[in-house]
Amino acid sequence: MNRLKELQAFNIYESTRKYFFEPDSRHELLKERVYDVLATYKPEVVVKAGVGSGSLILDIMQDHAKTVLVVVEPSLRVINEFIEKNKDNPVVENIRFINGEFLKFPIDYYAADFIICVDNFDIIESAPVMDEFRRALEFEGYFLFGGVVLHDDDMDGVYDDYMKILFPLHNDYYLKDDLKTFLNLKDFSFIKGSMEYFDWNLEEMADHLSGLYNLPLDKADEFVKTNQESFINLYKLEENKISLPYFTGLFLRRKIKIDVR
Repeated sequence: MNRLKELQAFNIYESTRKYFFEPDSRHELLKERVYDVLATYKPEVVVKAGVGSGSLILDIMQDHAKTVLVVVEPSLRVINEFIEKNKDNPVVENIRFINGEFLKFPIDYYAADFIICVDNFDIIESAPVMDEFRRALEFEGYFLFGGVVLHDDDMDGVYDDYMKILFPLHNDYYLKDDLKTFLNLKDFSFIKGSMEYFDWNLEEMADHLSGLYNLPLDKADEFVKTNQESFINLYKLEENKISLPYFTGLFLRRKIKIDVR
């Protein structure tokens, strides 16, 4: 199975479970961040990378009916199931869905004023995808990131290594400052952001992923025991629960400076 098919399978699995993608615990936070951009900068064309849980796109169209909202989703099944589930909601008719992958982002050059990418940065190939997002964004358009990041002192990526044991699709979590540096190199200037913390149950997460993958649970448990001190100091491990940093950041797509000398 190639990576696109694996991503599609995971999106299908996640779409009705809301565990990694836009869970209820983060809904109001993400809604607040998106609404702030819509109210402050008034972007006309908004593109969301992925259906996610579906709640956020419904809210956007419910409260900002004049917005042109385009949702790019790798899985056609996720799109069809979302439309069927919400067929009695009139706002769905105003959402433009495109079945396509982020690596070949099916949005024209400079067509988007605002791109939203939340809860999937660790499973996409961030460097080429950000090149595509940059291409699709109008100069001085906006990019909203939302996602788990590593603790500032987790320089060895202990939590990353743990996730790679459990989750075959996981690439990397960024340190917050490394993420800002990476996006700056991709011509995105940081405007503002905030860090929140959400409790996570390691056993529940493993059970959730076990519904899709055959996981080496013994290896994962042993990894936590071996790195127990780091998990306690960095992620407040207690009774199989941890506290994860969650960063939301707004970035501006810079204009290209041309030297005419």
